[in-house]
Amino acid sequence: MSEHPIRNPAEWFSLGISLTLLSAVVATVASLWLNPSLKPAAFTVEPGKVRAAHDHYYLPVTIKNEGDATAAEVTVEGTLTTTSPEEVATTTFDFVPARSDAEGVLIFSQDPSAATVRVISYQEP
Repeated sequence: MSEHPIRNPAEWFSLGISLTLLSAVVATVASLWLNPSLKPAAFTVEPGKVRAAHDHYYLPVTIKNEGDATAAEVTVEGTLTTTSPEEVATTTFDFVPARSDAEGVLIFSQDPSAATVRVISYQEP
C-alpha cells in the first residue's frame, strides 16, 4: 500500500514560488542567449583632482566602459601641452568589464590640471 501525503497550503505556496523563480531564471537565460547585445566597448575618461607629492603631480582618472563587451589592456594617455616639450603619461588597465568603471593614476612632472586624457588602445579578450 502506498499512501499519498496530504499537502498543506504552505507546501503548495512554496512550490508555486519555486516554479515562478525557476521560470524567471530560464526565461532570462533564454532571452540573453537568443538576443545577445553586440555593442562594442565604448569609453569615457574623467580626470580627477590633481595631487602634488614628492616633486610629482598625480592625476587620478576614471575610465568607464559603456559598451557590452569587456576590454583588455586598455591604455589611457594624458597629454600636457602647456609644457615644452609636451609631457605624456600613460597607464594600462588589464581589464575593464562591460558597463563598469576602473580607476588609475597618471603621473606628471608639471601640474596636469590642463591635461587632456583619452583612451588610445585596447584589446578584445
